[in-house]
Amino acid sequence: MSTEKKYTLKGHLLSGCNCDWGCPCNFEIAPSYGKCEGSYFWHVESGHYDGISLNGATFGQFALFPQAVHLGNGTGFDVIDEKLSPEQRQAVEVILQEVPPFSVFHGLCPTFLGFSYKPFDLKLDGINSYLNISGTMVLRLGPMKNPVTGEDELATLTKPTGFTATVTELCNAETFTFEIDGKSYDYSGRYGEFCPYKYSNE
Repeated sequence: MSTEKKYTLKGHLLSGCNCDWGCPCNFEIAPSYGKCEGSYFWHVESGHYDGISLNGATFGQFALFPQAVHLGNGTGFDVIDEKLSPEQRQAVEVILQEVPPFSVFHGLCPTFLGFSYKPFDLKLDGINSYLNISGTMVLRLGPMKNPVTGEDELATLTKPTGFTATVTELCNAETFTFEIDGKSYDYSGRYGEFCPYKYSNE
């Protein structure tokens, strides 16, 4: 008899990284500047893990890879909204380590700096979404801009084999700053994305 815990997670994710707009990783190409440094954050609009409700939970992962993600040797750090209950916190920690796609990133990060609980200020507004994590990260998304006219350039990537999402709104990370292990990073003006997602084994 299977002992696998049942889960369903549905919501939206937002992310930013050091790559150029569009991110070549979306097309199985090496990162724009050789290394991959960035984050994914997931907001659960509805869902549970092993019967524990995670409605409204937000959590995410930072990762620093010296080369393409699939080559591993990364450094990872997970941050979870501090408003979660102890039971929800335990469920999220298990999810991040054992449930794909989250667990895949963990498996590629032999250096794991642990879990941190912080206050989150999240505003979900499509490609204009915003997340501020006190003392850790500011990510403000916006549309890519036409370099000639300055007008918004809207683009949606549909990829049925997508790893974290199958439909992705390609964005400009208007502000993207974060700190890991005492070091600060600023990739404002680089790539960002906003995506609906659903992960389930039910």
